Amino acid sequence: MNPFAIYFPQFYPISTNDKAWGKGFTDWTLVANANMRDWWSRRAPERGFYDGSVTKVHALQMAEARQAGIGGFAVYHYWFYTHHELDAFERTLMREPREAGLPWFLVWASEGWSRRWMGDATELVHLPASPSTAQIRHHCEYLAACFEHPNYVRVNGLPLFAWYNVGHFSDPARVLGEYRRTWTALGIDVHVAQFVKRPFDVRFSPLVDSNYLFEPRLYFAMQGQGGSIVAKRILDGLNRIGGERWTSRLLVAADRVAPRGKTYESAKFVQYLSSSRRQELITSLGSEAQDVLTPGWNNTPRYGRKFTALEDLPPDVFASLIAERRGAAKGLPLLINAWNEWSEGAAIEPCAYLGRRYLDAIRSTPAPLEPSPVQAVRHSLSVSP
Repeated sequence: MNPFAIYFPQFYPISTNDKAWGKGFTDWTLVANANMRDWWSRRAPERGFYDGSVTKVHALQMAEARQAGIGGFAVYHYWFYTHHELDAFERTLMREPREAGLPWFLVWASEGWSRRWMGDATELVHLPASPSTAQIRHHCEYLAACFEHPNYVRVNGLPLFAWYNVGHFSDPARVLGEYRRTWTALGIDVHVAQFVKRPFDVRFSPLVDSNYLFEPRLYFAMQGQGGSIVAKRILDGLNRIGGERWTSRLLVAADRVAPRGKTYESAKFVQYLSSSRRQELITSLGSEAQDVLTPGWNNTPRYGRKFTALEDLPPDVFASLIAERRGAAKGLPLLINAWNEWSEGAAIEPCAYLGRRYLDAIRSTPAPLEPSPVQAVRHSLSVSP
């Protein structure tokens, strides 16, 4: 099965960002600032700072991905119950006929927006930690329409829907149970996956059908104590005592005294991917797991001197990892982080500075990843009931 790439849609102005950061703000603002100040090894898309709301741009991106052997997109979905943000790419996908588009599924970025990465605990967009039955039903009705699209990915006949942060909710079991009951009432059964970003996310595995090991965040978390179950329990206790806003302020204060930027070696990251410690975590999940691989990471545009970075992997090494791991979980597509998350230095989209080296490497993997017609890819992902 060809790997999928995560699609990051934050590259066009929206009213929420206008109010929070100034009119016209997008993540390009952060990338341009880091480039101008030479804070990092420069990068920017080959096509320039494009408008991510334009259908023509979406079509070009899908064509480039298909030519490189990318099987489809895992699209970040920003749903806040009161409204839906940054949905231009979703709307394009919903309009595309089967033959013109790529397979896709949604990854719900299930957490609120804040200024924490700027050292400010102010909440910009609130995502309720305990949504009502009516709110959940409204969301499920929207998702049901997405699931019906002929290019929407199915695993063993069920639409795949991934949650970025199950731990955001005060009672994850209640919330996930309510979603499943609502989908059942709508005549739908759904394959629910979670992103495992820290060791304490393992505790949510019994609630989902499968797990995505979200690298390199999981790797970063496993290098220290911040990702431990004990740390999660302390955080939950602080939330109960002082509330989420108070806890956010404490976390911002901790960020301010944290060490300055840190870069992790790519060779050590590759070793970690096959380590016994990581395998033990996978075993503890007790359910199917699939990888989210990355060619590198650098969030300097967001965090400045407090950055976290993973050295760029050599393209041939990255391609070998994909070739080794794409069949690790039956029916669950391997993910690449990411197609275009430029503001965190994780992009395989053609780059003005780095060229197309990662796309070329993927296309020429030892087991060739030939671009597949949409129908063929869908067949490989779906088993009819």
